[in-house]
Amino acid sequence: MFLISKLFTSFFLPPGIFILALFIASFYAKRFRKTLFAISFIFLLISIKYVANILLSPLESPYNKPFQPQKGVQAVVVLAGGSVYKAANLPLAGSSFKRFVYGLMIAKRENLPLIYTGINAFKRGEEDFAIKQTVQELNEYLHLNIPVSSTLKNEFCVIFEKRSVDTYRNALFTKKLFEENGIKNPKIYLVTSAYHMKRSEIIFKNTGFEVTPEATDFLISKVSHYTAFLPNMGGFQLSFVAIHEYFGILKAILLRGMEL
Repeated sequence: MFLISKLFTSFFLPPGIFILALFIASFYAKRFRKTLFAISFIFLLISIKYVANILLSPLESPYNKPFQPQKGVQAVVVLAGGSVYKAANLPLAGSSFKRFVYGLMIAKRENLPLIYTGINAFKRGEEDFAIKQTVQELNEYLHLNIPVSSTLKNEFCVIFEKRSVDTYRNALFTKKLFEENGIKNPKIYLVTSAYHMKRSEIIFKNTGFEVTPEATDFLISKVSHYTAFLPNMGGFQLSFVAIHEYFGILKAILLRGMEL
């Protein structure tokens, strides 16, 4: 019964239903039969969690290590990751919340300022509200006493950079923040999701930062059951994230040395 339930879920709900439809169409189509079969097979592969793990591994594995303090670091830079519209509490999206909390842990331990950089390009006011509400709730409910500042200090505090809408501008506007405070070659702990770290590290280094990557929000999970080889939306989403990052890394490499 369990197997039947899993097979039904895998092949009669998206994306499995579309894979099955393409596969059947490849047998009955008079033209483009091989093309339809190839598309259905590729669609099947990228919808499998096991394949998604393979795609994510080169992105995440190099950064899956404990925190190691470095000398001379001047700040912790956390990249924004979205917000949840009208959430009753903790409105930062899952990835963004993990990044912020891990950044807080490092900043508090090392007594460094935390720069939270970025907003949602299409919902400019929401993420600004989300991060401020999250800080307020952490202070109110957990009594963390997180200080908020508008200037770069040599001690633990949170600074909001609200102009950037993508990773390139995260780096550009954060660099300007350092330059406004007389620091031309900043050394930072860079905090973002593990899958996003390689691209972010390239971009920040291109912009003139000395980067120590500190990744969080890992997506690879243990595959120990045959259901990991069945198509599902979770596997498809993870594959999409990985493929999107590979294109982003390629773009960052091609733009290396160019003005952002």
